[in-house]
Amino acid sequence: MKTLIVLFGLLAWIGCHDEDKIPSEQILEADATWTNMLAADGCSWHFSIKSADSTYSVLPDKGSIQKIEDELGEINSYYSFTPVHLKYSQTGNKSSVKCGWERNATFDEIKVISIRKK
Repeated sequence: MKTLIVLFGLLAWIGCHDEDKIPSEQILEADATWTNMLAADGCSWHFSIKSADSTYSVLPDKGSIQKIEDELGEINSYYSFTPVHLKYSQTGNKSSVKCGWERNATFDEIKVISIRKK
C-alpha cells in the first residue's frame, strides 16, 4: 500500500511539475540591403528589406554588429549599398539610428543569425 501511495505521489508531482519552456525564436530569411545613406541626408547603417508591396528598415542589435563586420568588413563608409541575404529573428525591441538633418529614426531591432554577401 505504501508503494502505491509513493508511486501515485510521484506521478502527481511529475504531472503537476511546471517546466519553463523557452519558445523557439522564429527565424526569418530575406534578401536585404545593408545601407548607409547618411551622406545623402538618409539614415546611417540599417537593413532595408523589400516585401511584396513595400520596403521596411530594421536595425541589428548590438550583439549582431560583430557578425556583420566579420562578413562585410569594418563599418566605416558614409555611403553604401551592400546586397545581402539574412537569417534573423526579431527581438521585439526598437532601436534608433542617426539620420540627416540632425534627426533620429526608430526601427524594429533584429538579431542576425547569419549574413551572406550576395
